Amino acid sequence: MRRAVDCVLSAFLLVTLFPVFLIVSVAVLLTMGQPIFYGQYRGGQHGRPFKMFKFRTMSPDAEAGGPLTLREDPRITPVGRLLRKYKIDELPQLIHVFLGQMTFVGPRPEVLDWVAQYSPEERRVLRARPGLTDPVQILFRHEQDHLEGPDQYRALMRVKVRRQLDYLARRSALSDLKVVFDTFRCILNNWASDEELRVYEDCRRQAQASNAHRDHRSGL
Repeated sequence: MRRAVDCVLSAFLLVTLFPVFLIVSVAVLLTMGQPIFYGQYRGGQHGRPFKMFKFRTMSPDAEAGGPLTLREDPRITPVGRLLRKYKIDELPQLIHVFLGQMTFVGPRPEVLDWVAQYSPEERRVLRARPGLTDPVQILFRHEQDHLEGPDQYRALMRVKVRRQLDYLARRSALSDLKVVFDTFRCILNNWASDEELRVYEDCRRQAQASNAHRDHRSGL
């Protein structure tokens, strides 16, 4: 039933939102040039990689800066920042939903380098088809405004995967529907919750402790 809903709804949205695709494509082309889309390999269901596409939001040489988008990242263009704020850059992923590589509600697909660092327990999240949104994506939707480096994101990734597994263990059709409504609500009310800020700070402290430990060992 979930797959049938994915096919019908994604096809409907792709047709209905075609004017939006056209407007955004022209805006990206005029302000950033080609290419209009950005593709990056992500870990799909059962760990099978697939190339996930978005509207491009960064400068052409962005790849040199690494896969993480950090706080005040200079690679993001003004138009790209607007597309990211309202999640418009994610619209091309409706094609992945139609093709069966993604679903509407499910754990966000992670970059392959990070998937390779999953523990055996964390790899259980790969049993589910990745999604456009989920409760974890909603909660940590401001991460690019708070990330300071890969060590902090590594700690955050552990938190995200653990919460994704918790949701998958209790998900239902009604809970998925609530996630969809919560996603639209949070896009319109775009502020960070106290819980989100607390987790970022905890992960930042873990990263600092990890760096201090590594520096100490190097000094020895």
